[in-house]
Amino acid sequence: MSRSRKCFIIPVLNSCALLLAAVGILTDCTPVGEQKVTAKHNAQAPHLTDANSREMPLDKYLLNPAQQESVFSAYSISIASCMRGYGFTYPVPNSFNSGMGADAPKTRVDGRFGFQSMTHAKKWGYHPDGGFPHRAQPSAGSHSNPDRWFALTGTRDSSRDSGPGGLARGGRRVHDHGCAGDASLTITGSRNGVIGDDETATTLKFRTLTESQEDKRTLAVFALWSHCMQGYKYSYRSPLEALSDARWGKSNLPSGMEIRTAVADQKCRKRHNVVGVWFAVDYERQELAVKAHQAKLLEVKKKLARQLRAAEDVLSKKNILVKGRESTEG
Repeated sequence: MSRSRKCFIIPVLNSCALLLAAVGILTDCTPVGEQKVTAKHNAQAPHLTDANSREMPLDKYLLNPAQQESVFSAYSISIASCMRGYGFTYPVPNSFNSGMGADAPKTRVDGRFGFQSMTHAKKWGYHPDGGFPHRAQPSAGSHSNPDRWFALTGTRDSSRDSGPGGLARGGRRVHDHGCAGDASLTITGSRNGVIGDDETATTLKFRTLTESQEDKRTLAVFALWSHCMQGYKYSYRSPLEALSDARWGKSNLPSGMEIRTAVADQKCRKRHNVVGVWFAVDYERQELAVKAHQAKLLEVKKKLARQLRAAEDVLSKKNILVKGRESTEG
């Protein structure tokens, strides 16, 4: 998928698209040797079972959940307003749901450490809050109507993401990149601007995620976690492997086995301070990345501020129109 396509297709935010790629009965006694190794590796890390309330160095250069909803809502509203001028409708989602429920972080969109709640584990296992949605039948959508696609993208060729525009059949001019381009211009200041997070920050986010997972300190605590899980009769090398077990994706709701695995996972995470160590290493990696790319990230921050101002303006105008319509109808 090209970069321009990403700009006007609204993302479905669920725990499986985001960074969750990061399921018994047993006595809670830990072998003495294991306790010594645990103490050695956990000494410098905060003791955490949940790091969602902790800010990270890259957070200020990425949209948080509320900001992302604001920007993408304004973007959708802008497209819909433009499309009405050509006689077409465009869906505007009511909200963007991460699928993580109460386990969702507030300072960032991504759950970098997977699910961290025993409450969630006992009810949903590794499934998102409410379970996986039922798969809808694929729809041709905008592509089935060349004129609608032309108004949206500036091209009637459904194999292309955007085009230079031209005259619509009604005689009205479609601008470069169509209504998606108009909306992007409103939010970012450019017809082919990237809606949402900047590529620089996104690249660093994924790079530091990988680095933290491959760091020897994280691998050491993952090994302790794996040994603990073996005591519950589960064989996984890391929490990420348990989370991404292909069996969990085969049903809309979690199985009993999945829930038991997820509960054991949370017990082993707590026993060995997995989240605390993982968070500390991840934080360190992000801190280094921010220092190394400070100039670029300051520009990123300015771009995000522009998007947020534009989104606030679009949403406030929408609210004014809605209130005006309500008073007229009343």
